Amino acid sequence: MLVDTDARVLRTMAGLARRVFKHTKCGVKTVASTKRREVLAGSDFVVLSFSHGNAHYRGVDTQIAAKHGMRMCSSDTIGPGGIFRTLRELPNVVAMAKDAHRLAPDAWVINFVNPTTTMGMGLRRYAPEVRSFALCDGHHEPYCTLEWCKVAGIVPQRATEVPPDVRSRLDLRIGGVNHFTWMVRFTYEGKDMLPAVRRWLRDEMKEHEREPHTHSKIRWNPHYSMQLFDLYGAYPTAIGHTKEYVPFFQGQGVKANKPEPITTFDADARAAEMAADGKQTASYAKGASSPRAFLRNTHDDHATDIIESMYGGLGKPFYINTANGGAVTNLPDDAFIELRCDIDLRGPRPHPFGEMPRGVLALQHQLLDTHELTAEAAMTGDKALLRRAMLTDPICNNIGDADACIRDLLATEREALPGFWFKRR
Repeated sequence: MLVDTDARVLRTMAGLARRVFKHTKCGVKTVASTKRREVLAGSDFVVLSFSHGNAHYRGVDTQIAAKHGMRMCSSDTIGPGGIFRTLRELPNVVAMAKDAHRLAPDAWVINFVNPTTTMGMGLRRYAPEVRSFALCDGHHEPYCTLEWCKVAGIVPQRATEVPPDVRSRLDLRIGGVNHFTWMVRFTYEGKDMLPAVRRWLRDEMKEHEREPHTHSKIRWNPHYSMQLFDLYGAYPTAIGHTKEYVPFFQGQGVKANKPEPITTFDADARAAEMAADGKQTASYAKGASSPRAFLRNTHDDHATDIIESMYGGLGKPFYINTANGGAVTNLPDDAFIELRCDIDLRGPRPHPFGEMPRGVLALQHQLLDTHELTAEAAMTGDKALLRRAMLTDPICNNIGDADACIRDLLATEREALPGFWFKRR
């Protein structure tokens, strides 16, 4: 069942699905609707994956935030970008989840909308009756573990999986707030593999120096990673986002940032990428490109892998955003974080993690508070909470700038925000 409020996009995606299903002879029936309530009844799983004016509003968020001294390279999870994307999207996420629960009370609602943490928190707080968890595509298993085993030389570069006997001798612990996840332990047969990760990172730095990347989420990532690795003794596994989560690379202070302050998100380039992807998708849907080419050139994301494992009882572990539940021993049980989990139709159960290193732990608490305040502000329209969220955010360091940024963003994005933000109180 495919749902989109844009009938043109819906026709394209439904057409693509039907062509691929016919080609693979898998016997799957496709139903498309612009009205979600018409198709939700009887669902086992509901995947939320949408965005309102993605590149446009991220560009607006980026430009206005930069004017007020806050730089964002992704602009959809932390800082003014993450806060205002939550204001735009979370009320819709909660409404969709409530519709799903009313029409399919046993369904699992899987959020795939950024900011993943605030959406997941919002679902737990404002739709507690709904069975839900949240996903990000950054730690797609089994490929995540496989790639780190290749980096450490545990398996050959040509390997396509981690053999069970290798996995049984492996201790790889990655976790934290989404987009602020850290590799805090990596051993194989009791041997520390973090020095091997450091050697790999040095090679990545040299390669990047030969040809620095222009993309804001990629530019100088190995160099930022090494600085954080040296500082905390843990490796940041989502550096394309993490570098905008900390104040260190904002360009503030007396000393110059090395190698440079983070590059701000380029909305025009992202819009062009999305337009090109849309054109290619339409080509597949209309038959100008073959289903065989589609299957060769694209890949699934792990929502489908997780659904398959949950429904089939396959027992595969995945990285899930959910309540900590004691896995990280020095974070609260209800901390909403990304951890490797066992998951079945009972829901996710995080693997034991141990302690989060101090320093990183302090930042985890700050981010969790920022996200909690943001989710509450998004659902209540409380401007005092919005202001507190902005000033709890790690990249905001000036009350005047925060107030001005909020004022400008509310005025500029009025058409995309719930009306309660503009009612006199």
